[in-house]
Amino acid sequence: MKVQHIQTLVAIADAGSLRGAAEALRKSQPALTKSLRQAEDDLGVPIFQRSSRGVIPTELGERVLIRARAIASEIDRLDDEVAQLRGEQVGSIQVCVSPLAAVKIMPQALARFHAKFPKIEIHLTSGLFPNALKPLRDGRTDIVIGPTPPAGMAREISVEPLLKTPIVLITSKTSPHRNAKKLADLTHANWIMIGAPLGPGDIFRKPFVDRGLAPPKATTTSESYYGAMSLVEELGAVCTFPLRLLEDVRQGWNIEQIQIEETLDPLEISLMSRSGHPLTPMAEELANAVRRRVATLNHQYNQ
Repeated sequence: MKVQHIQTLVAIADAGSLRGAAEALRKSQPALTKSLRQAEDDLGVPIFQRSSRGVIPTELGERVLIRARAIASEIDRLDDEVAQLRGEQVGSIQVCVSPLAAVKIMPQALARFHAKFPKIEIHLTSGLFPNALKPLRDGRTDIVIGPTPPAGMAREISVEPLLKTPIVLITSKTSPHRNAKKLADLTHANWIMIGAPLGPGDIFRKPFVDRGLAPPKATTTSESYYGAMSLVEELGAVCTFPLRLLEDVRQGWNIEQIQIEETLDPLEISLMSRSGHPLTPMAEELANAVRRRVATLNHQYNQ
């Protein structure tokens, strides 16, 4: 299969229509249709099927597109890397960050990076494992900075620990749970879980299990830390929360930390990239800016 065929498949999948893909690639629709037919002939399977919403990948097409996206992203990185090695400030870096990284790490790291490389584009998205890991494996994301995933989720991913933050429990200032003294007092509380099941917010059950207590069930989940804080404030619910983030965002919220006797396991924040796929020179420079910012934070926290 030719490179142009791979680019055609990815463009059609992204646009959801032949017309949109043709516009994105600045080609005529007949030329794009011909390129699609050639790709499908080479593979011997249909990649897309027409629907009322445009075109959607077939079941086999979904598998093909995973590979096609990875190849297309590597081609883009190759172009960027060669240009950067020639000394040109070109290209972009895709970074996915957790809320703690977005607040405590990235602003200062980006200021340092852009002072030296002002022409490089940085695209930030937010996310937590497991959802943040698929785009990284597919090559759509260059770097993820967030909670360290369990070893079983980290296949094909290079994980570099950066810092640890204590985990605390929060509730609203008017909640009856604010005066709880130990975990056993919270087994029947209304809990909010941040992120998807098996994600970092799912850690709230482990301290109970470790101490022989019945683990509570989360009645509500939130993909957003700030959404979770709103729910905690409004419902008087209980939620685990990174202390280092709470220190920066608690002002203006009607929430407080629950002072329980037990100490919860800390949350580790790591820098993640794809194993076996070196970062481009500019992405490595950004990673270095992140490391320098983290070194400053760790020095502050250890004083």
